[in-house]
Amino acid sequence: MLDLSVSPIPDGATNGGELAACPSCSAPAPPAFIRLTELPVHGTAVFATAAEARAVTTGDQELALCGTCGVVFNRAFDMSKLDYTGEHEESQHLSPRFAAYAAELSEQWVKRHELRDQHVVEIGCGAGDFAAELLRAGVGSVTGIDPHFGPERVPADLAQRLRAMPAFYSPEMVEPGTAAVVCRHTLEHIPELAVFGADILRGMRSAGVPVLLAEVPDLGRILTDGAFWDLQYEHCSYFTPATLGGYLGRLGFDVLDVRTTYTDQYVVAEAAPAHGDTTGEPGTAAELDRLHQLCEGFATHTIGRITHWGSWLDDRRAAGDTVVVWGGGAKGLTFLNMLREHADAVSAVVDINPGLQHHYIGGLGLPIVAPRDLVSAPPRTVLLMNPVYVDEVRALLDELGLQATELITV
Repeated sequence: MLDLSVSPIPDGATNGGELAACPSCSAPAPPAFIRLTELPVHGTAVFATAAEARAVTTGDQELALCGTCGVVFNRAFDMSKLDYTGEHEESQHLSPRFAAYAAELSEQWVKRHELRDQHVVEIGCGAGDFAAELLRAGVGSVTGIDPHFGPERVPADLAQRLRAMPAFYSPEMVEPGTAAVVCRHTLEHIPELAVFGADILRGMRSAGVPVLLAEVPDLGRILTDGAFWDLQYEHCSYFTPATLGGYLGRLGFDVLDVRTTYTDQYVVAEAAPAHGDTTGEPGTAAELDRLHQLCEGFATHTIGRITHWGSWLDDRRAAGDTVVVWGGGAKGLTFLNMLREHADAVSAVVDINPGLQHHYIGGLGLPIVAPRDLVSAPPRTVLLMNPVYVDEVRALLDELGLQATELITV
């Protein structure tokens, strides 16, 4: 049974693994402002059978706001629960909207930091999709560092320019002559932020790298929108633009720019190693007060959203309407597992990624189908997990002859 607790958790009372201090500034861990229990720990794992999907390891999220630096982190995070030895599929580049964003960002970075024909190191490169975008934007070569990125995943046409290092990052992996270090959607997975960030800076200083280019999800939007489906066990740390900038400053970076992108879903930061040691600035009083208020209201907001969607699903089931959820990744997984008592109204999950199709989503074990599979039994409603894709999904449904299927975004 899924439990949602909105009351602060007594200090020191955690389940499984335990973070006794803020992973960013080492301040003592405060009480949690929300607790989500028994959610699948992997949002990108691929399961061949429904039984395997239902047997996925689960974990708790006890989210706490550091009153010193403003980073939000999962006090109950337990790294030993994570297992990346199986198949995982995290690519978003099959979406035209996301691919256009990735191309735009890579082109901006290449132009702004004069990376054309230069060498770049990407830490946490995943399947290498963004590394390929950097190469298409004019970067000369990329070293992609990720335990799950092996040479076999490098496209043949990029084999001479994209080097795969299937390993966890260490400072000596940054080669002299590197023009930039890229770290996208990796920091939120790190339980020892201060140590990891110091290692990035050490590698950059040793190799003389002038700029770090980073990107993480934006916590501010999650809290403001009550977007509980964006909370993932694998994401043990959450940032706003101000707190990401503060984190980099404490490490010893001069923050050149920090901004939200992709309809405010992501935070992008550009930073240069500072000359000499710096301590950075703690979270400003205004930002900490804003975050405190957002965190206080988030649990109530989340309960309201869950109640709404639970009732909506129950009504659709009672009416005999077929509902499918569009999005087989982490958003769909969290949404459905948080609403598991109502999820029998959902017949399937849809995803455009062939690596997910004809597999099963973690926790509930619902089948993941291709968009074309909807044609034989058109659903009454498609529930879209990310509104940024509404135009392309509507166009695809219409192209498949599903004009009568309504499209609703969460």
